[in-house]
Amino acid sequence: MNLKKTLYRLLIYLILTILAAATIVPFVIMFLGAFREHTDIILRGPLALPQIWDLKNFKTAILDFNFDLYTLNTLIITAPTVLISLFFATMASYALSFMKMVFQKTFTLLTTVVGVMIAAEFIMIPLYHLLNTMGLVNTYWAAIFPQVAMSTAFATLIIRSFFQGLPKELVDSGLVDGASSWQILWHILVPLAKPAIITSGALTTVWTWNSYIIPLVMLPDQNKAPLPLGLVLFQGEHTANIPLTMAGTTITALPMLIFYFFFQRHIIKGLSQGAVD
Repeated sequence: MNLKKTLYRLLIYLILTILAAATIVPFVIMFLGAFREHTDIILRGPLALPQIWDLKNFKTAILDFNFDLYTLNTLIITAPTVLISLFFATMASYALSFMKMVFQKTFTLLTTVVGVMIAAEFIMIPLYHLLNTMGLVNTYWAAIFPQVAMSTAFATLIIRSFFQGLPKELVDSGLVDGASSWQILWHILVPLAKPAIITSGALTTVWTWNSYIIPLVMLPDQNKAPLPLGLVLFQGEHTANIPLTMAGTTITALPMLIFYFFFQRHIIKGLSQGAVD
């Protein structure tokens, strides 16, 4: 019996090791390739260490091919999206969890689950016409507002799940003591819901940073392109230059890899607490 358990665990570990390697190896190739020469990659293979750790490819990508501008554009789009979506999602979660309303379950389903299920590609044409009518196409807001709408639905799903696990007496006692709904939300509930809020903010940051289809349609001006769109434009011109392409890919992916590394504990904690509650 013990032998079967041992073999079963070894099989599980082997499968997990293979999956981990399949996930990590492309990032290793990307990072190493950014420091190498094109001929060196061809001659010695993609996994060989650089002979000289030179930042030349990164300097070229940033200074000559606008990756500094793409990074700034991404920050301009990502920061407001995360803040606005968390603000609205927190208020919506409070209303859907602690306030009584007509057809509450139906309204909750429409504002959260359906909002998460609808893909951006499905609503892109009417969304473009709407934003164009408002005069927002080719502005940063054209990339921010749609992302806020979709991120708010997902964040509401997580934060509301956390709120529903809290005792109703917290709100009732606050109302008895004379606190307003606004005070109860921001002074009592939000401090308790930090894991869920951090989780929502972290996932929204990653998704917005990596967003491609919305900026592609809404931002025809290349000077407003975020990193994922800028990387595609760059690759179209320099596909044959492998090290330069690797450098541009590293600039695009590395910030979110570092971000996720530091926030993975909060993300796992927030998602698991929401699932348990």
